[in-house]
Amino acid sequence: MTRAPLLLAFAIATSCGGAIVTPTAPPRSSPPAATATAPVTTTVAPTPITSAKGGITVRVPLANARVTSPVTFSGEASVFEAALQWRVVDAGGRVFAEGITSASAGAPARGTFSVTATFAPPSADTIGSIEVYDRSPKDGAIDELVRVPVVIVR
Repeated sequence: MTRAPLLLAFAIATSCGGAIVTPTAPPRSSPPAATATAPVTTTVAPTPITSAKGGITVRVPLANARVTSPVTFSGEASVFEAALQWRVVDAGGRVFAEGITSASAGAPARGTFSVTATFAPPSADTIGSIEVYDRSPKDGAIDELVRVPVVIVR
């Protein structure tokens, strides 16, 4: 059994012309030169906000818009009997304005809506939201809701 490794070494050595080959490390190269690159700036376009079930979309205003009284908001909806409710509230839940509107078509069609809400402005700029929602015909609970965060400007 000790002869097999010797024969293998001899066969390899003779096939290389009798020279013994030793592995060498690859040549070292210098590190690549640093290049100046411009920083990449990605701008994310604001998008309309849609309810979890997809039945209500508010297109205007977009999230984090600064709004004053009167504020107009609009979008599309596919809800039971085209009935929508809305409100403008601050972060603490204080209601500035609320009401009822109808989309131009009821479910299963998709209709448009537009509301202009007038309210007394807050004493200082306030974080709030515009909420558009519908209620379940079965039990009156809020079925779908879109909450658009806004800054209500005095």
